[in-house]
Amino acid sequence: MAIQLYRRLEEVRFDPRSVITVGTFDGLHRGHQAIIEELKKDAQARQASTTVVTFDPHPQIVLQRPDRSPVQILTTTAEKIALLQLQNVDRLFVIPFTLDFSRTASEIFVREMLLQRAGMQSMVIGHDHGFGKNREGDFATLQRLGSELGFAVREIPPFELSGVVVSSTKIREALLQGEVENAAAYLGRPYSLQGVVEHGEERGRLLGFPTANLRPTDAHKLIPAHGVYAVWVNVEAGGPTKYPGMMNIGMRPTFGKLARTLEVHLLDFSGDLYGATLQVHFAARLRDEQKFDSPQALSAQLQRDKAAANKVLKK
Repeated sequence: MAIQLYRRLEEVRFDPRSVITVGTFDGLHRGHQAIIEELKKDAQARQASTTVVTFDPHPQIVLQRPDRSPVQILTTTAEKIALLQLQNVDRLFVIPFTLDFSRTASEIFVREMLLQRAGMQSMVIGHDHGFGKNREGDFATLQRLGSELGFAVREIPPFELSGVVVSSTKIREALLQGEVENAAAYLGRPYSLQGVVEHGEERGRLLGFPTANLRPTDAHKLIPAHGVYAVWVNVEAGGPTKYPGMMNIGMRPTFGKLARTLEVHLLDFSGDLYGATLQVHFAARLRDEQKFDSPQALSAQLQRDKAAANKVLKK
């Protein structure tokens, strides 16, 4: 059954059998997935429906301080919706996050939005959940309000993998180090990004490795560390066929470039990709970005990269 999606609060239908979880859920990683599994178990026990409440855009984008680095998100709202669809929840509220909304007191959020508008009878939250103005609300707040207003609340402990507490921050750190395999373990799937194919200088074609130059579709999307990666690529995002490929992220030092580029070469594909939206799934990091003495030396390395990518992708 398709998820019921609400993007405006006034559209939300009251359901007194709602079991609710609230969060940013950036990445929808394995810790988030554990919360949603508990949400579904609670709803099943109560013969109730499941509701996920999240925000668009990421709150840190709206609350960005000028002295802090811009937030880099793991999932766009569209990606998050698609992933939640696979989790088989009943309802999804995507609340527009604005400066005015950020000033909403935690108690008002619970009373007016979760109880009066959504019909919450039970709530499941993660161990580090904070909400409301200045994240003043926490599990203790919800316990107090639950006793007063008649809803149950349960806190889910952190999800650990090999002794590491899985979090969006931990995944960002892994990706910024190029550790895409660790990130995939934390996410429960390979990290991916989308980009539109634009015209480049066609140097790859001259080297025998034609590349698609990508412009990310979301400026806030995290780009992994510079280097060469083995990847799987959907031609037209969401398309059924994935092509093996290799991707270079970096400054192209051999050619003296000063701006970061994202270039992907599809190993088993021929055709015109200009204007297409590709979805790139990172499988493994093959090597650091390097500067070569000549285009011929680079071409020889690209042949070795191709063999390494084939080995990773065709296991």
